[in-house]
Amino acid sequence: MRERAEPVGRLLQRIEAGKASPGGAEADVAPLLKAGVPTLALRTVMTHYFDYHHTQADTFDKIAPEDFRKCVAAFAAMSYALADGE
Repeated sequence: MRERAEPVGRLLQRIEAGKASPGGAEADVAPLLKAGVPTLALRTVMTHYFDYHHTQADTFDKIAPEDFRKCVAAFAAMSYALADGE
């Protein structure tokens, strides 16, 4: 799948989502990956990730709208391309 993802990633360079690389099995998708289901993850700079993640402060008002739009675009484009690819 990585070979198929790399060209799509290049199309996403403009929104800083251009690198396709192998990742680890994060806790929330590990069972899927172990069962052979392809998974995607979006790697970010994670500057404030643990300031909010799984805390009472983990609320929608912390989402930066432009960052969110980029994430949605990257996931949508990659998912479509990989699902529709030959």
